[in-house]
Amino acid sequence: MIKILLKKQLTEIFKAYFVDMKKNKARSKASTVLMFLLFTVLMVVLMGAIFGSLSFGLSSLVALGFGWLYYAIIGLLAILFGVFGSVFSTYSGLYMSKDNDLLLSMPIPVKAIMVSRLLGVYLMGLMYSAVVIVPAVAVRFFIFGASLPEIAGALLYVALISLFVLALSCVFGYLVAKISLKLKNKSFITVIISLLFFAGYYYVYFNANTFLSDLIKNIDEYGAAIKSEAYPVYIVGSAAEGNASSLLIFAAAVLLVLALTLFLISRSFLKIATSTAVSAKVKYKGESGKVKTPKAALLSREAKRFLSSPNYMLNCGLGTVFMLAAGVFAVLKGSEIRSAISAELSAYKDLVYVGVAAVTFLFIAMNDSAAPSVSLEGKTLWQIRALPVETKSVLKAKYMLQIYMNIVPALVFALCAVIALKPDIFVGVLLVFNAALFCVSHALFSLYCGLHKVNLNWTNEIVPIKQSMSVLFAVFGGFGYAVLSGVLYLLFAMIALPYGVIIYLSALFAVTLSLSVLLYRWITGRGVRVFEEL
Repeated sequence: MIKILLKKQLTEIFKAYFVDMKKNKARSKASTVLMFLLFTVLMVVLMGAIFGSLSFGLSSLVALGFGWLYYAIIGLLAILFGVFGSVFSTYSGLYMSKDNDLLLSMPIPVKAIMVSRLLGVYLMGLMYSAVVIVPAVAVRFFIFGASLPEIAGALLYVALISLFVLALSCVFGYLVAKISLKLKNKSFITVIISLLFFAGYYYVYFNANTFLSDLIKNIDEYGAAIKSEAYPVYIVGSAAEGNASSLLIFAAAVLLVLALTLFLISRSFLKIATSTAVSAKVKYKGESGKVKTPKAALLSREAKRFLSSPNYMLNCGLGTVFMLAAGVFAVLKGSEIRSAISAELSAYKDLVYVGVAAVTFLFIAMNDSAAPSVSLEGKTLWQIRALPVETKSVLKAKYMLQIYMNIVPALVFALCAVIALKPDIFVGVLLVFNAALFCVSHALFSLYCGLHKVNLNWTNEIVPIKQSMSVLFAVFGGFGYAVLSGVLYLLFAMIALPYGVIIYLSALFAVTLSLSVLLYRWITGRGVRVFEEL
């Protein structure tokens, strides 16, 4: 029974590898094998290469006699990666699975259901943690060789880390499940957690070299500090080197934590698995409804759809975060930026201003909510078509949402760049005007792409949001326009006209305005007919 349930669990996790989500049909065996091969290449080759190169950089710790610190750092990374990779599958697979009621209504022991799901969580955690540890062990053995105790210690280390990841995943999955039952709107929480993860990832990525060089330079000081103030970290690292006493302590601690976690899960699994989200009792109050104009109601409808989907917000609205963050950075580092330009780029100030315009366009192009908006109507397209509203108003709501989403952060970034660089007043005005106009132009272009590549037969919203040709063309079309606007200035600068950057930015504004007019006329003409014929 457990084997069958585990097979079902793994099939659900890798559902996209067996089912074509666009067509809602089973994939052929060849297609499924190809999907798993690509996944293996991604996890084993790509991720293995990333962590292998990191391990190679840390290998100097082993040469300096701090092999335990080498394994301790890798172990902590494996735990973080393993928990993050499996915690949400724990939440959805162990506690809040959609088939809980169905399985619990069958003559299947609750323990069998719980064990099969725990095995699924364990395998996911093992996969994510092993992709960190195994390259590190391979690098260590390849460079320095290995004795039999070291090989045995490394193998036991991999197993113990995976069990510890299982325990932590269950704990965090439990917390996520409990919190989700209390929340009315989970979308913003999901988006915030994802953004925090991205911020943490990029912070670690850009500071990794500084950390490693500082660690190696002061290795004796850091090693002594860890042994005296964080002795468990030393135990974890030395266990991987085959130290018998450290292995026993580490194994006992992991097994104790795991046993306690499984005991608590066995006590709470049935309660959480059968729980439903708490809905507050609402006392009816007779009051007048707020009347909206048709245009305002349509815009509100588009905004609610956007704000209700974490996938939609993260994939089609991430540019907003980048623009605001870049604006704050420009203001804080304004004096340093001006000093660097004066010292090294004094002869290329005009190119810097055009570069700011191009970067603004790049950020704006990351927000493309209008591109998948038509396809997201899906099988409910008849609802909007049945309303007594003009098709022009329906399409206007779609591109206006993207304009509103872009205009404020784009202007904030442009103004911050102007404050930081302090260009001539005409250049500053043109930078702001170009930013505002491109918000309109790219929103129209995104909807243009969305009307050309419509997919209404999807079963998962991620297909039109992330995997559609309309989104691909909208994003990379915007990127291409941004890059082209910067590259063409290099050719224009050869003419060496007085006030060249002002002339160029004015010409760029005129071209963008012309494209916007053409796109608007197509959407309100041919675009209306395309939408009505869907």
